[in-house]
Formats: sequence, structure tokens, C-alpha cells
Amino acid sequence: MPWKFTLNAPRQGLFASLLIVSFALHTFLLVLATTHQLNANRASQGQLMTTQLVTDSLSELEPANTVSLALLADRYATNPSVASIRILDANNQVLATGGLTKTRQGEVFVREALQNEKKVGTIEITLIKSSIGEILRTQWLAILLSLLIHGLLWLAYRAIARPSRTEYLARINNESRLKHEIQTLTQALEQEQHNAAVAIAQAQTSVKTKVKETKPVVLDDNCIALNIQFYDPKQLMDSVNKTVSVPYFNLCQIFLNKAAELCVQHYKLNSSDIATVHKFDEQGATVSMSVETPNAVQCLVMISTVFQLLSDVLYKRYREEKRFVLQTRSAISSHVEAMHLTPVQAAERLVQHLVAKESALHLPNELLKEISDRYQLVSMPNPNNVLTRHAFMMNGMDGEVAELAQTFRTEILKAKQSKAS
Repeated sequence: MPWKFTLNAPRQGLFASLLIVSFALHTFLLVLATTHQLNANRASQGQLMTTQLVTDSLSELEPANTVSLALLADRYATNPSVASIRILDANNQVLATGGLTKTRQGEVFVREALQNEKKVGTIEITLIKSSIGEILRTQWLAILLSLLIHGLLWLAYRAIARPSRTEYLARINNESRLKHEIQTLTQALEQEQHNAAVAIAQAQTSVKTKVKETKPVVLDDNCIALNIQFYDPKQLMDSVNKTVSVPYFNLCQIFLNKAAELCVQHYKLNSSDIATVHKFDEQGATVSMSVETPNAVQCLVMISTVFQLLSDVLYKRYREEKRFVLQTRSAISSHVEAMHLTPVQAAERLVQHLVAKESALHLPNELLKEISDRYQLVSMPNPNNVLTRHAFMMNGMDGEVAELAQTFRTEILKAKQSKAS
């Protein structure tokens, strides 16, 4: 693509629309101001001309001298702003008329001629009202100057707001990197599906010779749960079939598993310390940890943060490719005794008060203290029950935690890339 077409200023169309509106508004105000000024001038001129014509014609009205009055009317009618003139006697009989544009509409000014406090006649002068077209013709220079100024503003915006070559290359490189990462993740998902199919086949073969009992996940109120759900205000989930949604859920589960694995290692925990309560499907996913596990809150919060970063990358890329994808939201909660909610139920209910990319916490004060110096917590807006009144939203984090989350995100993407290769 040629260079001059790639380095356009952002939102040129919006700025051009604003300039068009500004020019139209400026022209309208110019016409409005001119019309107001012309009306004021016409009122002053009409009053002055009628007064003067009454004075000049007073001696010719009693008795009526129609010849002199006609000459007087014609003399006043030479003014280009006069549409017509009528001089009437005391009985409203026309004595003389004048004016070259008697058919033009205008403003009529009437004054009675009095002599010794007796009405001897009436003077009517009609002054021309300028049309919008005539006003525009008289103001063409100001309108042209306004158009020129708006054109210069347009050119100045294109020159000033245009991104530099460095910014443009950085944006292109970032888009290329994201595209490569998503392509790699897609390949990794296909490989994961293949491996899962092989593992299922092996498990079906081995189950014939050995029955293996799986210990279910036992949950009580002495734990904290992380629930991740999709934000789907347009209910897109109902419009896709399982051939599209199931691979997407599997990819989200891979993200969650890798994030949990790295965070467990970082906080020096065992893989058995974190339990998968519910794997990804239409309702999202849930993991839990015991409150007695050291750094359990920090570990779950970091898992949530890393997953949100990975989900954001996936969302941006899939949207560009017009593929099915949803943004996510997450919540961490302990049990809510007042509402008889287990940690899993509380987390599932709390996350429904959030929108895309938001995270919330409902924890006892002693657990909140573990992360309060690393994360910025703000109260939930518009609380309507015990759960939301004591919950907090994550509004930011310090640089060290943010850098750690970015490192985990990059490591997961690189691991997927290596596996796909």
C-alpha cells in the first residue's frame, strides 16, 4: 500500500463532518445577524422617510394638489429600498402613488398627516425586505473567507494529527504480532484437540483392564472461589452451534489451565492446592482454593488477571477475523453467611453485576489486607444486597504486579507457539 495512503490522520471523516457542521452554523449565524441588522436599519429608515414625506406633502394635501404629490412620491421612490409609496387624503382616497417595484413584498410604514390637529391625509411607504438569496449575495466575501478558514483547518488537522512513521510502524508491528499469536494459539488448540482424542482412546482401552475411581471435588465454606463468565449482552452464545463454541471453550480452558499452572509455581504452591470446580462452557468456569493455603488470594487474583489479558488478545484478533468470540469478566468470593451462599455460588452471583473486562472481590477483611497494598480496590456501584455492599472492584494494580501478569501472558503465548511448532 502506498505510503501516502497508510499514514492518514485518525478519524478524518468525523473531523470533516464537524467542519461541515461548523461552516453551516457559521453561515447561518452570519445570515441571522445580517437579517437582524437589516431589520433594524429598515425600521429606522421607514420611520424617518414617512416623517419627512409628511412634512414635505403637508402643504399640498389641503387642498389636494395631485400633480405636486405625484412628483413628490416619484422623488422619494427613487430610493432603491422603496417598493411603493401611496399618498391618501383624509377619506383614504389615493391621491398619488410611486415606486418601481410595487409587487415586491416588504414592510409597510404608515403615518398620518395632521394640520392644526386635523387629519388631512395618510402616507404609506413600503420598504423592500431582502430575501435569503440577496443576503447571501451581499455576504459572499465573508462566506468565502469562512470556507477558506475551514479548509485550512482541515489541511492543518491532516498535517498535525497524522501519525509519525515510527508510530505507524509500531502499530503495524503490534497488529502483526497479535495476528501471529492468535494463529499460533489456533494451531495449538488443534493440537490439544488431537491429543485429547488420543488420550480418550487410551483411557477407553485401559478402563477395560483397570477401574480407576476419581475422587470428586469436595467444597465447603472454608474456601474461596474464582468464577469467570462471558459477557454476552447480545446473547450471541445462543446463535452459534457446538462446532464453533466447543473449540472456543477448549481454548479458554487452556488459557485458564496455563495461567493457574504458572501462578501456582510462582507462589510456591502445589497443583493439588487448586481445584477445578467447573470447566469452561456456556456458563464460564470456576476454580477454588482453601483459605488455609498460603497466598491463596494472591494466586487466584493473579490467575484472574492473567486470564483477562489472554482473553483480551483473543477477543481483538477474533473480532478482526469476524469469528465468534466474547469478552470475559471475573469475580472471587468467600461464602456469604447472611445470604446462605457458598463461595462458588457467591462468585457466580457477584460476577453477574460486572461488565466486560471487570473483576470484583468479596472477601473477609483479613484476606483483603493481603492484596490491598498491591491492587486498587473501589466499592461496587449501586449495591443492592449484602453481597454487593461488601464487595470491591479491582480498579488498578502496582507496576510490579502488572509486569508479572504481562510476563505470564507472554510466557503462555510463547509456550503455545513452541508447542505448535
